[in-house]
Amino acid sequence: MKYAPEDIQLIKEQLGSHSLSTIARRLNRSMTALEVKITRLGLSHTKSYTGMITAGELARILKIDRNSVMQWILNHELDSQQRITRNKKKFTFINIDDFWAWAKSNRHKIDFSKLELDELPPEPEWVAEERKIAKQVTNYKAWTKQEEKLVLEWHCCGKTLAEIANMLGRTRESIRKKIKRLTE
Repeated sequence: MKYAPEDIQLIKEQLGSHSLSTIARRLNRSMTALEVKITRLGLSHTKSYTGMITAGELARILKIDRNSVMQWILNHELDSQQRITRNKKKFTFINIDDFWAWAKSNRHKIDFSKLELDELPPEPEWVAEERKIAKQVTNYKAWTKQEEKLVLEWHCCGKTLAEIANMLGRTRESIRKKIKRLTE
């Protein structure tokens, strides 16, 4: 049975957001027939079809833990999309251009000196300068009891968030949150 143009359009629209079994059921086709059609259309590889990278691939490229990337998505507004591949397995995909836009305003979270040249094209011009700076990135670093004590002590003495952050090698935002948690 031949696929109508609207059937092909439905496949293109729903591939990645619905499982193949759901799409096959909507088209009244078998899973095997749908898989063959998707392969013939050149849509069988979700990653290449979307032009995005997975959160795990981004973590590997940046030489960080995948959980750090997931925290950027959950807590720091890095745009991503959940896509279903083949049956029901979900992946988190990130558009490379969206990542670079986010990275520009979140430079302090990334050690660009670990990033290989053109590993994540198209690489913006500002990355070359950032790559020269080896950073001690402390994202999600556990707090010690001594650090917590110092934060409260310095805060009570009138030191600014910037001063405390500089002394502990952390961000002002992390200092603000820690003070809030410790004083509540």
